[in-house]
Amino acid sequence: MREPRIHLKMPTVLQTRYAKSGDVSLAYQVTGDADLDLVYVPGAAAGLTGAMDFAPTARYIEGLSRFCRLTRFDKRATGMSEHGDIPPTIEAQVPDVDTIRAAVGAERVAVYGLSQGAAVALLYAHRYPERVSHLVLAQGVCCDAADPARPMGPDNAMTPFGPDHPIRSWEAFFEAAESDFSGFTVSFIRALFPSFPESVQERLAGVLQMTVTPSSCRALWAGVVGLDLRSLLPEIRVPTLVLHARGDQHHPVSHGRYLADHIPGARFVELDGSAHMPNMDDALVPEMLVAVEEFLTGHVQHTADRRIAALLFTDIVGSTDLQRERGDRAWRDALDLHQANTQRVVEQFGGRVVDTQGDGDMSEFSAPGQALRAAHALHESAQAEGVQIRAAVHAGEVYEVDGRLVGLCVNHAARVIAEAEPSETLTTTVVQGLVEGSGFSFEDRGEFDLKGIGRRRLVRLA
Repeated sequence: MREPRIHLKMPTVLQTRYAKSGDVSLAYQVTGDADLDLVYVPGAAAGLTGAMDFAPTARYIEGLSRFCRLTRFDKRATGMSEHGDIPPTIEAQVPDVDTIRAAVGAERVAVYGLSQGAAVALLYAHRYPERVSHLVLAQGVCCDAADPARPMGPDNAMTPFGPDHPIRSWEAFFEAAESDFSGFTVSFIRALFPSFPESVQERLAGVLQMTVTPSSCRALWAGVVGLDLRSLLPEIRVPTLVLHARGDQHHPVSHGRYLADHIPGARFVELDGSAHMPNMDDALVPEMLVAVEEFLTGHVQHTADRRIAALLFTDIVGSTDLQRERGDRAWRDALDLHQANTQRVVEQFGGRVVDTQGDGDMSEFSAPGQALRAAHALHESAQAEGVQIRAAVHAGEVYEVDGRLVGLCVNHAARVIAEAEPSETLTTTVVQGLVEGSGFSFEDRGEFDLKGIGRRRLVRLA
């Protein structure tokens, strides 16, 4: 990827300022000078300490600061902020966000909440919607339950370290923190970042030890115990973006999906990773920056290269049943053949396969007519292989980051294919208009509520 056209010169040492919230002085730092104000609400123990020393996080902070004035702070009882007399419950932290907003002199701010900070940000937006322009929720939870679609209770309890860890309850979690805090932090970091190298996990454990004490650790995470914000979600009236890593064991992706499903009009970006704080995963930082810039500003010009493209999504219908019927080895051979045929057909019509996941492929074309013709040929090729596919085509602005395509156009195409029937190519009225007069015929399929996109009319390639 080419270097972005606008660069932020980050100071060697960031100036730390303080703002008074009740009896507590909160430490905060400001980077960037754009018109858009963004207040970043950290997780229970993620704040200013060591952030710029860890390359992916520094890259993320710098990226955000290219298109907004970014304000980050240490939550009460963490890092350089004071503890105070009031326990740092999630509810108690809501006025702290307003203190930071006022300290930077902003009437309205975008609020970005990470992990436990997402709950704080959500409550702030619910209480003060007139002071919030946008809401970003990353790795958040909406209640203290493993599955937010089910009632809370002992058989649906959230497991703080993940379902496969021997520590299965919050009480055991707190006991581990107070009995051996050093060992606890290492174990906790390994659970939060299972794919990170051991040396990086140890560095992060050291930062955690500098950020919280055993007692403040208990007080902060106790805010999740019994938490239930589900009834508030339909009342959120602020434009919302939900980001969530699919493999997170600490806060399951079902919570991100639930938040996006129940906050009116929310956009949802599901990240292909396992880090609980994906802004610390170098592979996910570019996609997150593009998603946040596009959401907050309506376009992307500081964090990625952009272009207009037509996207074709395809996947095999009933692949799980086919694998069971044919056996693993035969299915693997069939899948290899299908992917080779997909590559051949896509290239034949002037495109390129840009991503393959399991039995699904995403291909890029310079014109929507190419994508539609390739879809027709792929249906015929799949039939010859003895399988059925579904296909979707959408066109718009895409952003290339480290060889990957990201952005709202990609999410839009993914939502369209979710509505496609077997042996069908489903597309949007945008594509229909672009190929008018090119000999294609379409049939109306009606309006669909595409998650994170809104209601859109879709048409079938006849």
